Amino acid sequence: MAGANLSPVGEWDACGNRFYSKAELYQMAWSDVNLDNLRVACARYGGPIATIRDDRKMVLVSGGITQPLVKIYTSAGVQQAVFIWDKGSIEAMGWTSEEDLMIVEQTGEVHLYNMFGTQLPRHFSMGSEVQREGILDCQLFGDGLVVLTKGLQLWAVSGLAEPRPQKLASPALKEAPSCMAIFQPRHTLSGCLEVLLAVGNTVMTVDVDSAEQTAAGVGNIQKLSIAPNGQFVAAYTADGRLKVWVADFTKALSEFATQSDKLPEQLDWCGTDSVVMCWQDILLMVGPYGDWIKHNLEFKTVLVSECDGIRLVSAEQHELLSRVPDSLTDIFKLGSTAPGALLLDARQLFERQNARADNALRSIVGQLPEAVTSCVDAAGAELDPVRQAALMKAGCYGRAFCPAGSYPRKRILQVCQSLRVLNALRGSHVGIPLTLAQLEALTPAVLVSRLINARHHLLALRIAEMLNMDTDKVLVHWACQKISASLQQPDDQLKDTLTSKLQKYRGIRYSLIAGHAESVGRKGLATLLLEYETCAADQVPLLLSLGEMEGALTKAIDSGDTDLVYLAIFRMYRKGMPLKDFLETMSSNPLAKRLFISYCHRREPELLEQIYLGMGTYDGVGHMRLCSALRKANKISKANQAGSSSGHAALISDNSEVVQLLVRASEQYAQTKEHAFQSKASAEYAKLRTVQAELEQEAGQACFLGCSVTQTVQQCLRLGNARAAERVRQIFKLPDKRFGWIKVQTLATLKDWEGLEALAKEKKNVLPIPVYIAACKSNGAPTQATARLVARLPDASRKAEEYAALGMFQEAAETAATVKDSAMLSKIQGMVGTSSPLGATVAGIRDRLTAVTR
Repeated sequence: MAGANLSPVGEWDACGNRFYSKAELYQMAWSDVNLDNLRVACARYGGPIATIRDDRKMVLVSGGITQPLVKIYTSAGVQQAVFIWDKGSIEAMGWTSEEDLMIVEQTGEVHLYNMFGTQLPRHFSMGSEVQREGILDCQLFGDGLVVLTKGLQLWAVSGLAEPRPQKLASPALKEAPSCMAIFQPRHTLSGCLEVLLAVGNTVMTVDVDSAEQTAAGVGNIQKLSIAPNGQFVAAYTADGRLKVWVADFTKALSEFATQSDKLPEQLDWCGTDSVVMCWQDILLMVGPYGDWIKHNLEFKTVLVSECDGIRLVSAEQHELLSRVPDSLTDIFKLGSTAPGALLLDARQLFERQNARADNALRSIVGQLPEAVTSCVDAAGAELDPVRQAALMKAGCYGRAFCPAGSYPRKRILQVCQSLRVLNALRGSHVGIPLTLAQLEALTPAVLVSRLINARHHLLALRIAEMLNMDTDKVLVHWACQKISASLQQPDDQLKDTLTSKLQKYRGIRYSLIAGHAESVGRKGLATLLLEYETCAADQVPLLLSLGEMEGALTKAIDSGDTDLVYLAIFRMYRKGMPLKDFLETMSSNPLAKRLFISYCHRREPELLEQIYLGMGTYDGVGHMRLCSALRKANKISKANQAGSSSGHAALISDNSEVVQLLVRASEQYAQTKEHAFQSKASAEYAKLRTVQAELEQEAGQACFLGCSVTQTVQQCLRLGNARAAERVRQIFKLPDKRFGWIKVQTLATLKDWEGLEALAKEKKNVLPIPVYIAACKSNGAPTQATARLVARLPDASRKAEEYAALGMFQEAAETAATVKDSAMLSKIQGMVGTSSPLGATVAGIRDRLTAVTR
């Protein structure tokens, strides 16, 4: 037999071919607690216990306080909180999956408290119908509750994060059900909450959409209980029978006659394979095959079902009743020769330096991986630290001789870490008696969250570090609690206290701690803590909410995130910061200034003008007004082109606005010497549009606005208004050559060849004849008209070229001969050909010219 001195077999009770143990977890630390007179609510997974005087019983009240007190204890009976219940009569009380105490009044009002008695803001009501009819029964579960009204209607809340009472399908009951039970959404195929109602000899299943009879002829059920995994249903009937079915009642699994004429006070599951019934002085556990174990009770006991057992809470002690795992049974049962038992013997012999250890190890050399698994699993299931250590040592001993890869290397480390966690949790100062199976079901992340909420920050931190979990949540919560508990400590000292503890950890979100400091009125402390925040996206918004506008802007600019810069700028501008201060801040931060100006340019041009004026950026104001004037001018031009029906008078009025904007732009540009050109250009353009408006009024048609000075003169000439053209020339001081060129181009465009020739003959003509000739050519003038202008060329060589270009070869040859240009004559001959009469004539002239030259 393995480890006779360690064997727990004497603590086991046989139930058929299985063993169950009832292990003491704690001697309760509370005093003067009589559970007979109390309503008790115990949280699962070793959570807290809440008690309040049971107002359904006659209880002698002593002392000065007559109102009932809600008291909250740890599982070890250590009081954590107490508060006066000053509300209505209580219908139900229980714990949520987040370990918040939920108390339901008979009117349907639901109140939530944390484990330290602080009421949470998530108060809600089950609705006016429930309040009007009253509650007949109420069942709570981890994330909600179900209410049966006295009108025999069901209402449910299946999510406490956003509680929304929902009426279930009407069960159409003629009498009140004797009991009800809840299938949580995670246990149903539909994913929706379902309610079992025991009515007479039938069982009904009710959900949101339907109410159906699930089972008939099952007996007069008085109590119902659903297994922790949601796969089985246990029921106690009026004739003293315990019945068990699968969840959908399609198969009966067992039936047991208790021979009792009294209903048990409680019916619940011990894990998923046995059912426990509790009377005033008897606890009866029935196994899956009808085997049973009975325990006598000295005090009233409250049952708390767990995934692997059931906890028994009485006024004196807290115990865990559970099935003994097969791994422990195989190792410690009398006469066991299982590999795990032999490995434990070998380890104990080795510790005593007994040579038989080698023989014991060799006897199971082919089964070592199995033996190691058995010892390690048994250690995880064991509650006693001494046996845990012995089993883990045996597992490590066998692991050293296992073939490579035959046993997972990390398994022993994981179980060791889990046992360290569990043993620390079971200490009476913590009071969370978890088993390994419960820890795995709960998950370490949820455990750490619960330790944080229970203010066991150091233990939570050590567990998180050991299991390589994120410690940020633990540290931030500790810091927030420290701030709440140190309201009288100066900001500097408290900041030093916090940072001295936190600075050795990387990635701490100081913004969350600063946010909590702000919420409790410690704005100075919040500002100091934000200096340690490394994430600008978290830092800047909180600085803004603290009123640290310039600091927030500086941090945003340093981060290089333009979105944060915009956030800081707009918060400064829109939260009442004086305009003068705002403008000074913008002026001292070029990047912020550029971004804000860019935004205003696109979205709020009027605001941008105010900003420019406030900053003294006159060229910016001038640029805005110039751009505005150009946009309006462009609209007028498009209206002219489209033949707008708004009328010429309206267009002239719009043009007046353009002129005013241009004048104002010129004035703003004139404020700085660097923008003298822009100022003059704006003024000149305003003058031009004024003149154009006058010309349009004289002409009676819209044909001038939007034209340049040159185009305006041309338009005047086209309309035959030479006087107006001259006036425009004088106003804008056009040079004579420029004005003459405009006249030439206009006459050529109009194909007024006689006028063009007359202009060329004027004494005041300042343009050379080639300008006229070019205008004729580009506008398709007749040859004779162009020839008359060519004849006026003073340069005979140029004249000969122009004649030749016009195809007037005779005139070209004669002109070339007058200046004795033999090269030109050769060129003309080549153009007309040597065989033509004209070619022969040109050849003769050239030959004579050559002879004379010789």
